[in-house]
Amino acid sequence: MKKRKLRGFVLPSIYIVTIIVLAIGITLLTRNMLDSSPRVDNYDYSISVFDEEEEDNSVIVNETIPSILKASKPFIGDDIVVMKDFYDDNGSAESQEQALIFYENTYMPNTGILYASDNVFDVIASIDGTVKEIKQDEILGNVLTLEGKDVTCVYYTLGDIEVKEGDEVKQNDVLAKSGQSKIETTKQTLLFEVYMNGVLTNPNTFYENELD
Repeated sequence: MKKRKLRGFVLPSIYIVTIIVLAIGITLLTRNMLDSSPRVDNYDYSISVFDEEEEDNSVIVNETIPSILKASKPFIGDDIVVMKDFYDDNGSAESQEQALIFYENTYMPNTGILYASDNVFDVIASIDGTVKEIKQDEILGNVLTLEGKDVTCVYYTLGDIEVKEGDEVKQNDVLAKSGQSKIETTKQTLLFEVYMNGVLTNPNTFYENELD
C-alpha cells in the first residue's frame, strides 16, 4: 500500500485555522470577564491636597503660605478724580489726546496718572518699600521715590512730606500730603508713576497686579 503524503499547503492551513480559533476564543473569554465586572463610570482618580478628611493622602507643601499683597492706589479720599490718565501708545486717539499735559505752550504725554481734588488729601504707600529719594522739582514740586521688590513708585506734586530718605514703610502708610504744581491746575494734585523692573508701567495695570 502506498503511503499518502499531505501536500505542502495543508499543514500551514491547519496552523492558521488553529491560531484563528484560539484568537476568537480568547476574545470572547475576555469580553465575558469585562461584562461581568462592576463598572465605575465617574470615578475621580485625583487626590485633593485640600481635603482634610484624607489626611493620609495629603501633602503639606508649606506650613506658612506667603501673603499676597495687592498694590493700593496712592491716596486716601473720596473726592479725588483722575485729571489726566496714563498716555497709552496703543490707546485710541481720543484717550491719547486726553492724556496730554499742557505746559508753556507744549503738549507732553503723561507718564503717570494725575489725580486732583479741591481739598488736601493724604498720599500713601502703594506697596511695602524704602524711601529712596526726596527732592524738589521746579515744575512738579516735591518728589518722593519709593522702591519695593521689582517695583519703583514715584510721587510728584507733593505738599508736606511726613517721611525721610531711608525710611522703611508699609503699604497704606501715609507718606505726604497732596500739593500743587505748575501744570494746568490750581487744585490739590498727585502725579503718580510706576516702574516695574525698570519699565514705565500704566498704574491702572499696577493696581491689578499681585505682588509677593
